[in-house]
Amino acid sequence: MFLIVATLAVLLLAAVFLIKPKTIEIHPSQPEKQTVNIILVGDIMLDRGVEYMIGKQGNGDFKFPFLKIADYFKKADIVFGNLEGVISDKGTKVGSIYSFRVNPEATEALIFSNFNVLSLANNHALDYGREALKDCLNRLKEHNISYVGAGFNEQEAFSLVVKEINNTKIGFLAYIDIGPEP
Repeated sequence: MFLIVATLAVLLLAAVFLIKPKTIEIHPSQPEKQTVNIILVGDIMLDRGVEYMIGKQGNGDFKFPFLKIADYFKKADIVFGNLEGVISDKGTKVGSIYSFRVNPEATEALIFSNFNVLSLANNHALDYGREALKDCLNRLKEHNISYVGAGFNEQEAFSLVVKEINNTKIGFLAYIDIGPEP
């Protein structure tokens, strides 16, 4: 009996994996298909060794790390990444040897590469204190780059950012399990 049940279970699993997925129309009344192209990347590091190589190999142009991928990113409706450090020239280093603060010139590279949503929910958001974080938020707002996982207040930091592309709403949230000491 066990052998029969086990064989049936294996056959059922094999059938599930061999069946081709089907496309489901979300808006069947629309005659043409509309797509949303999203690119999600991990950490965007533009400090320390990367900044050194930007100076050495890229003649100080922060677009340098993105030159070979920017055209691909520009085809996407949304490009999302985790900004590993704040974009600022303000604040004071709070102590860690791994403190990241990105040269404000890097903002142009993010725009050039079509980044339009960034997560700041990481352990480097406060490496140079609240002053640098607020400066970063202002710089991103000024260039219409949305951010999640940080804010001028708790409500903004925990807020959902919604992008609407081709009548499709996509929400972004970002959280971290550590925070500033009280």
